[in-house]
Amino acid sequence: MNFNSNISRRDFLKISGLAAGALLLPFGKASASSLMQDWPVGANLGRVAVGEMRSFIDLKAEPNMNAATTTRVWRDDVFEIKQEVIANVLDFNRYNQKWYQTADGFIYAPYVQPVKNLPNQPLVELPLDDQGQRGMWVEITVPRVNFELTKAWSDASSWIRDSEGLAKLYYSQVFWASDIRNKDGKTEYLLSEKYGALPDYYWVDAQACRPISAEEIAPIHPDVGDKRVLVNLQSQTLHCFEGSQEVYFCEVSTGYLRDGKWLTPPGTTPVWRKMVSLHMSAGGVSQYDSPGIAWTTLFHPDGQAIHAVYWHNNFGVALSHGCVNCLPHDAKWIWRWINPQVALYPGELTVPDSSQSTFVQVIES
Repeated sequence: MNFNSNISRRDFLKISGLAAGALLLPFGKASASSLMQDWPVGANLGRVAVGEMRSFIDLKAEPNMNAATTTRVWRDDVFEIKQEVIANVLDFNRYNQKWYQTADGFIYAPYVQPVKNLPNQPLVELPLDDQGQRGMWVEITVPRVNFELTKAWSDASSWIRDSEGLAKLYYSQVFWASDIRNKDGKTEYLLSEKYGALPDYYWVDAQACRPISAEEIAPIHPDVGDKRVLVNLQSQTLHCFEGSQEVYFCEVSTGYLRDGKWLTPPGTTPVWRKMVSLHMSAGGVSQYDSPGIAWTTLFHPDGQAIHAVYWHNNFGVALSHGCVNCLPHDAKWIWRWINPQVALYPGELTVPDSSQSTFVQVIES
């Protein structure tokens, strides 16, 4: 099934925009649509998730790369998805043949994060956590949202520092809200990351943030002990088994082949840590610096994990640095199903005994 691509996640983000015609705009300019937030509530939307900041991708008159260009969309533009279609000309250079039809043309689906606009009613005060302190986990439920950093951008994490002032939060990311304020008649939450991050804090419109409840992360089949996750590197698929019965399946993006070795190592290892959200980084901007990664399940001692992604939609293709990338709803189901369970507060568990854990088996074929 999988036509393995020997490119890293960062390279995919950079090159895929260029391959579709991405160019840099003059510094300080952004598309008008990137400044608008009048998206329809509840509709199927897409956000351009690949390419460097201020880059564009061509929309096509037909669902294939060689079709005439109708217009262009910019990184972080949001548009309504009319329908998902299959390429009308088979592209032998790509595994994924999915395209999205928009009002202005067709766009290659792996370049687009499927999103919705689901604004929330702000709370008057934050709930109490397990330590008696005000705070809660929140999920971003709008396509993108700006934020106000509490310190100089030059002192922040590289995803903020290197964005040239264009850093945003995106649909499906998860953060910790620790404070609340009213500014200019608008309620805002103070967001940060509990695990894996520098101490960055940013004020965000509360309407963009949905509180996560204990009920929605309740464990799935917690009393079943005979659970196993199977990740197939060749087919780029993930399977959840209870005994011999498969109970869940999804396409994923694992680590790619480098120098003849998979960056997601084959083998069988126990889940050793689970987090509602984690900041992941390696090697600074030369590798990646990704905040708010939801539903993280660490299973390998070198740091490989199953987790949600918001920066691509190219599942079925190996392109990560070693983790198993999933759509957010897939990652969340897997996180809830894998033993052991994790409480909403603190939203993290380092497993003391592997006998309590579900094992993850990674195979090459």
